[in-house]
Amino acid sequence: MINLLMVDNDESTIKEVKQYFSSISSINIKKVCKDGKDACDELIKNSNGYDVILLNPVLPTIDGIGVLKLMEENNINTKVIIYADYNNPNMVKSLYQFDISFYLLKSIDKSILKERIEDSIEINYKEYELLDNSINKKISKLLHDLGMPSHIKGYQYIRDSIILMHENPAYFGSITKQLYPEIAKKYDTTASRVERAIRHAIEVSWSRGDYDLMDEIFGHSVDFDRAKPTNSEFLATLADRINLDESRYKLRNYN
Repeated sequence: MINLLMVDNDESTIKEVKQYFSSISSINIKKVCKDGKDACDELIKNSNGYDVILLNPVLPTIDGIGVLKLMEENNINTKVIIYADYNNPNMVKSLYQFDISFYLLKSIDKSILKERIEDSIEINYKEYELLDNSINKKISKLLHDLGMPSHIKGYQYIRDSIILMHENPAYFGSITKQLYPEIAKKYDTTASRVERAIRHAIEVSWSRGDYDLMDEIFGHSVDFDRAKPTNSEFLATLADRINLDESRYKLRNYN
C-alpha cells in the first residue's frame, strides 16, 4: 500500500484523482491538503506518514517551492511528484533545484499517473544517498536545462549513468559492454532497452533544449549543426562536465 499526500486546491482535480484511485487497492490517498501551509504543517507533524506527495506547484499561502524548501530544511525525504496544470519553463527550472521524482501535467492519462507513483517507490535511490547531494542537483539541473523531461525512462537511465561514470571512470571506455548492462540490472530490463531509452531522451532533449547551452556543452565534442551526439558522446560529455565542476569546487575549498 502506497500512502499518498495530495496537495492541490483544484476541486475538479481532487475529485478526478480520488475517483480513479478509489478502485485501486495499491494506492491510498491518505490526506488532501488544499493549501501549502496546511501541507507544511502536516509534513512537520507526520513526516513519516506518507510515501509519495502529489504536489501542485501553484497553491495558496505557500506555493509548491515553499513546501519543497520546508522538506529540504527538515530533512523530509518523501518522494515528490509535481502535478501541474501547465508547463511553465521558469517554474520548472526553479523546481529542479529539489529532488523531484517526476514532473507530470494533469492532462496525462491517470494510468500513467498510477505508474509514476509506483515508479517513484520502486526506483532505488539508495546509491544517491551516498553522494554529495549537490551532485544530484547539478545533474538534474543540467538535464532539465537541456530540455529533458524527468518522466521518461531515459532520464533516469542517463542520470544513473552519469553518477556511475562519476564514481568509476572505467565506465567511460565501456559504455555499451559494462555501463548499459549495469543500468539494465538495476531496473530489471535489458541493455538494448536502456540504450534505446537513452537515445529517445537525447532526441527529445535535442528538439526542445537551450540551443546556446547545447552549443556550449557539445560544440567542441560533436558537430552540433550536423547531428545529435551519440549516446556515448552525450554521456561522456555530461559526465566530464560534472567531474570538472566538482574538481573546481574542491580546488576552491582547498585554497
